[in-house]
Amino acid sequence: MAYTVMVVDDHEIVRVGLASVLADAQEFELLALVGTAHDAIEALGQHRPNVLILDARLPDGSGLNIVPKVRQLSPGTKILILTSYGEERAVIEAVAAGVDGFLIKTADSRALIEAVLALAQGRPILREQVADSLLRFVRREGSDDTTPHPPLLERLTPREMEVAALVANGFSNAEVGQRLGISEKTVRNHVSDVLSKFGMERRTQIMMALRDLDPESR
Repeated sequence: MAYTVMVVDDHEIVRVGLASVLADAQEFELLALVGTAHDAIEALGQHRPNVLILDARLPDGSGLNIVPKVRQLSPGTKILILTSYGEERAVIEAVAAGVDGFLIKTADSRALIEAVLALAQGRPILREQVADSLLRFVRREGSDDTTPHPPLLERLTPREMEVAALVANGFSNAEVGQRLGISEKTVRNHVSDVLSKFGMERRTQIMMALRDLDPESR
């Protein structure tokens, strides 16, 4: 059985390119190619794809803005957001919107097929992607002295920001240590320091406080 896919992107060459890659993979059936948020909602009224490939930027608004409507029209559809390289804030916003994964537009055909297939089969791909984007985000923000941090983040060192970002997305101390190249004991110490600086007692409170690290949203 082929998994059904719908593509939403305002650039025809991107739509055609994605369609060509998906057509070459026998696992997929392409249901529709559209270029606007309006057309996407209209098409979803007719189709219920297993996976929706959705551009983050559309001519009639952000692709993220239609995520709630997609969930309403087709609850079983997995949403894969297309972003440009370096748009970590877009990734964080996508997570907040409730998408299932994202793909950089410069990704190769194999990465696209693997991502779409994983989502269609119900396999999670977002957790690792979010961790990488959050780390890039906090490292870039932390290295720019001209960028004002929100009050919570101003209390943290760059390393504590990295640890907090990963803890906020559900990574265990061992996983945080492996990703950052530090010992689990060091991670525990950093988590303890973060909790102390935030006036918190449990790591779940870090998840609540830092579920969105975009300073502009605060």
